[in-house]
Amino acid sequence: MDMAKVDSTRALVNHWRIFRIIGVHPPGKRTVWGRHYTAYSMMWNVTFHFCIWLSFSVNLLQSNSLETFCESLCVAMPHTLFMLKLINVGRMRGEMIRSHRVLRHLDRRLGCADERRIIVAGIEQAEFIFRTILRGIVCTVTVGIVYMAVASEPTLMYPSWIPWNWRDSSSSYLSTAMLHTTAIMANATAVLNLCTYPGTYLILVSAHTKALALRVSKLGYGTPLPAVRMQAILVGYIHDHQIILRLFKSLERSLSMTCFLQFVCTACAQCTICYFLLFVNVGIMRFMNMLFLLVALTTETLLLCYTAELLCKEGESLLTAVYSCNWLSQSVHFRRLLLLMLARCQNPLILVAGVIVPISMKTFMVVIKGAYTMLTLLNEIRKSSLE
Repeated sequence: MDMAKVDSTRALVNHWRIFRIIGVHPPGKRTVWGRHYTAYSMMWNVTFHFCIWLSFSVNLLQSNSLETFCESLCVAMPHTLFMLKLINVGRMRGEMIRSHRVLRHLDRRLGCADERRIIVAGIEQAEFIFRTILRGIVCTVTVGIVYMAVASEPTLMYPSWIPWNWRDSSSSYLSTAMLHTTAIMANATAVLNLCTYPGTYLILVSAHTKALALRVSKLGYGTPLPAVRMQAILVGYIHDHQIILRLFKSLERSLSMTCFLQFVCTACAQCTICYFLLFVNVGIMRFMNMLFLLVALTTETLLLCYTAELLCKEGESLLTAVYSCNWLSQSVHFRRLLLLMLARCQNPLILVAGVIVPISMKTFMVVIKGAYTMLTLLNEIRKSSLE
């Protein structure tokens, strides 16, 4: 990437291409696709999202044992969450698109090669995570297809309700399996995007916060400048910090409620999948299919908590940078401005889910502990039913 021209939004290009394909990011009305995009979006979402959600949900309601309930819940609940996330993206799309202009403005504020390298590193990190999650989802879907292929009886990738008798003949099973697998693959594309786009935005904000910290830490060093010039530079940095804070608040509004639901969903899915894997006698391929699903759901929450933690740490580094600048040799007015920035930096950049839950690696551990507690409860229910 050219160091002289850095574009943070490059890391978001693939995300918004996929959002356009899955029907939540309309193109311009002057294009043929744009004029018919509403019909396309309805067709795509009803065919691939609503129908598969209905299939999972009805199958869950038809569960007649704890084992089948756990197996059905671990796919129905995450898919319901993904649909809510998709609706949220459509609702907040305008605000997220506007944040691209803010990111480009921050790109133009980069002052040296070291700052550009920080942003480039953030873009590359976001792209690496996107590619890694893509490979993981491809592996998960591939394992599911192999599981169907080697099964001794007609089987679908995940437990689903189908409104016709698809086990009667090979042709019925083959057509149903192909339709079901196509819907799963379409949903996997949406899952890829919904898992990675929050982390990408958080990484970009973290990178710009780190670049700002580098600029602030250099204040007052090097060639002496007039007091008025130093004050003007500091005012510009304070303005940059305010822009980052507004961008952070915008992201928090976009992600808050869905993140809270994701924590609940992850804990329930981990609990039910672990119960199924530990206490239900299944074949190796069925075991691997559910194990890959467990890893995928856990990784999604881990990625969110990691990137939120990264942003919080960069906010702390900005606070340290304010102390590190050469403020002792500056004017009184400069020091007063610096105190203003210092006061704002003392508010940590902690992303909050559902108003009350801070998103961090500690939260991830709380989710794991919650899943273990629910698993222990399910095990007690299983033991009491056997007595």
